[in-house]
Amino acid sequence: MNDLKRKFALVTGAGRGIGLSLATALHEYGTFVCGVDVAFPEEKYPFATLSADLTDPDAYPHLVRHMGTFRSRLDIIVNNAGITLPCDAEDYTLEDWEKTFKINVTAPFLLVQHLLPMLKRSTSPSVINVTSLNAELAFPNNPAYVASKSALAGLTRSMALDYGKYGIRVNAIAPGYIKTDMTGESWTNSEKRKKRAERTVLNRWGTPEDLAGPLLFLASDMSSYVSGHSLFVDGGWRIRGL
Repeated sequence: MNDLKRKFALVTGAGRGIGLSLATALHEYGTFVCGVDVAFPEEKYPFATLSADLTDPDAYPHLVRHMGTFRSRLDIIVNNAGITLPCDAEDYTLEDWEKTFKINVTAPFLLVQHLLPMLKRSTSPSVINVTSLNAELAFPNNPAYVASKSALAGLTRSMALDYGKYGIRVNAIAPGYIKTDMTGESWTNSEKRKKRAERTVLNRWGTPEDLAGPLLFLASDMSSYVSGHSLFVDGGWRIRGL
């Protein structure tokens, strides 16, 4: 993965959790990283940071200008920013539905579209969308999250097809249960925590660091002939029958 030292990456949702871990992993392999988030809870990060509200269409031209101040090309985009707003399905509001889709689906679409000229200048451009186990399996009382992650998986295939002519590879990482702030309610509930672990074949929850290896593979030239693929990092959750 020595080729990562010569690359330039943008990672969304980099302020904490999975995004912070992914951005840090790329940085540690020598990639120049710009992390994007609506806010950064800490003062110092090992990579460059940019605060931006990805639900605001006007943020994208500003983001493109900012990225252009670093380099004329962009090698890696990691669309990690995402939200989950669980609620009983029969009471789910249109506001929460639209907000979830703006972050989980529309933002990755707009980001790649606006940064496409920079991706075209790369000799080995790679886009990695962070979907979810929910992209393939339905979990209760979170219709917008399940639908949006399924849509992002579809968008991954669509972009892989449409942008392949430019040499741009587009793949997805689909995490299972990862211990982060987003899954805090399940983690702090001892019964739920145990059941989630036992549902995997490895009998444990994942950590953000467990996603670093798959990311580095998809970002590097080691995966130069892989596109339109969703890599599930779920501890074997999906394959378990009995």
